[in-house]
Amino acid sequence: MENLIQQYHIPDRIWKIWKADSYDYFIDNFMVTGKFHDKVPEKIINDYKIVERLLCYSYYHYPLLDEAFSKATRVFESAIKLRLKELGIPEPMKFESLEKKIKKIEPFTSPTVLMEWNKAREIRNAFAHPEAGSLMGIIVLRGFYQMVNIINTIFLDKTIIEENELLLNNLKTEALHLKEGLFKFEFQEKNFLVWSIIPYSYFRTKNVDKSFWVFHPVFTYFPQTTDKLDFSLPICLRLSNLEISDIGIKATILGSGDKIVAIKTDNPINIDQLKKHKNIIVSSEMTVKDLYWHHMESEVTFEVVKFLYDECWK
Repeated sequence: MENLIQQYHIPDRIWKIWKADSYDYFIDNFMVTGKFHDKVPEKIINDYKIVERLLCYSYYHYPLLDEAFSKATRVFESAIKLRLKELGIPEPMKFESLEKKIKKIEPFTSPTVLMEWNKAREIRNAFAHPEAGSLMGIIVLRGFYQMVNIINTIFLDKTIIEENELLLNNLKTEALHLKEGLFKFEFQEKNFLVWSIIPYSYFRTKNVDKSFWVFHPVFTYFPQTTDKLDFSLPICLRLSNLEISDIGIKATILGSGDKIVAIKTDNPINIDQLKKHKNIIVSSEMTVKDLYWHHMESEVTFEVVKFLYDECWK
């Protein structure tokens, strides 16, 4: 028995690929704890703690990463069922699919959130009927953050969801003139040139307005061929205390309290840099450009997910 227990406490060697040479490093870099607002029922919070345990144990047995994510999809399903009860929607006498259950809650959420629930439902279905020996592994890691977000939205009042969606739409309209141009950007005591500033997400919590923005820099280098791929990603920031004007934006970075300023520039040197930026992108192979935009959109999407996970729940 002792040998068996020792065997089950040997770290899985595969984690060394991601430099997880210690359990502490693994927890710091790969653990996704549950973060839930006050209206998420204790039963659901406790169910997610099982996900946390499975994640912890995956350090010793890598395939448990899949089991942890599979459990997270089942917590999502349980949350839908519990929300139906909270809303006083009667249970059917016979079996009812998860799709139909979600459909019943449609009047109590927004189309945008409903779309995310249905994506989660499709993932749940895939994990409910796996192929023998299938393993997703590290690919599912980012999905835990989104699953936590989705579970939180199930128990959000529709008024809160709609208010935040309206605030984001209003912000996008207010910042439309920043979407394309040329701006001198002061950030972390450094100056950058950016050609686009776009808000992607917005959440008001405890009378604090939090927003997520992407600043697209003017490149001095962009790979021309697929054998020299080396992409610079846009600057992603979580901001509050926004001041949007005709010539730019001022704001405070959440957490650090540092100030940022982006102001329009018509300096000929800066304009020349923007022209060079456009030329090196135009001259790049189409495959390289497609890979860049796909990679950029994927990374920005995940940063939005992390923004919601980090900033909007407890």
